[in-house]
Amino acid sequence: MNRLSPDDLDDIKARNPLEAVAGGYVKLRRLGGTERDPLSGRLVGPCPICGGRATSQRFEIPKGGESWVCAVCPDGGDVIHLVMKAEGCDFRSAIERLGGRTEIDKAAAKALFEAREQKRIDREKTAASYREAERKRLYKMWKSRMPVHGSPVETYAAGRGLQLPAVCPGLGYLPSVPYYHGETIDERGRTRPRIIHVGPAMGAAFIRPNGTFGGLHLTWLGVTTSPDDRPGKAEIIDPDSGEILNAKKMRGSKTGAHILIATANASYPRRLIVGEGIETVLAVWTAYVQAGRPIDDVAFWAAGDLGNMAGRATEAVRHPILKRPNGHPMRVPGPMPDPDDSGLSIPDSVEELILLGDGDSEKVLTEHAMMRAARRYTRDGRVIRIPFAPAGLDFNNVLQAAE
Repeated sequence: MNRLSPDDLDDIKARNPLEAVAGGYVKLRRLGGTERDPLSGRLVGPCPICGGRATSQRFEIPKGGESWVCAVCPDGGDVIHLVMKAEGCDFRSAIERLGGRTEIDKAAAKALFEAREQKRIDREKTAASYREAERKRLYKMWKSRMPVHGSPVETYAAGRGLQLPAVCPGLGYLPSVPYYHGETIDERGRTRPRIIHVGPAMGAAFIRPNGTFGGLHLTWLGVTTSPDDRPGKAEIIDPDSGEILNAKKMRGSKTGAHILIATANASYPRRLIVGEGIETVLAVWTAYVQAGRPIDDVAFWAAGDLGNMAGRATEAVRHPILKRPNGHPMRVPGPMPDPDDSGLSIPDSVEELILLGDGDSEKVLTEHAMMRAARRYTRDGRVIRIPFAPAGLDFNNVLQAAE
């Protein structure tokens, strides 16, 4: 195959709408849109690459329909990249499966170029503006936080057998936080995010590699009716489907960022413990304290999710057991790290890095992520350990069982 020009690629994408190609792998559903333009909403569903339940929303095609993203892989791209990942093929094979190159006359090529450039400019301007506006909104929310000690956050943690560090820089209590799900149309016909719940939440700040605030991890808490009750997560129900929604959300930018659960007294920790979730990391911190283990040189981080903890993979590989709905082997992110993704910014002072593997996540996906993280963060003189919770459990489950 001769080298494809940008015009060739645009023509191939135009002949293969992402929505149609992705819909051939999994069933997608549309959220949002307006009465006048019902197709303007985003598409969500299980990921054609790493799978998920039929009601999963891990895979998303945002408005515009030209790109996709998966929160679990973590990966994203155009329709060609989707075919490469879903089919486990190279670029050339993906192009052939999408119909290959066709002849484009000069007038069409010029039109494709102009449209491509305008879309790029508009996309970059809109994305940058939205990201910064969202970051400012979230930072304003974070600055309004209250201390976690003596708050429902501490009560929630205690109900899970967790203690909170005396100094807990990355966590805060937010008494009233809206939960957005889907979209609504105002009296002027404008589409706006829909609020379906407002309540107290545990907030956690994502700190980017440059030390600045990037976003928030939010866990909505249930409201108690008695002083003796211990609040759990809020039960938030989709008013359209009746589905119980996840009481946790991450907003803003988390890529490469971390949540500082507890920090060593020293500015430069010698040991660092990193886990996927806040409760997982708090469980290990609690176990250290209860066992009387020294933590003066240890920092504790939460990454938010497995993909952020491990970073991107160079390729997706076949799952040894799981199949997609069409019977083809499911593909999951492999164990080799993408060199273009630096992942978390692990301090150079860290001599021992402990990566916590949950036992209640899909086994192969988690093992690959742990191997990928270990390879990514390897340095001369640094020891990396990967303890796994027992199958079907996370470290918080283990801590509660030991009480």
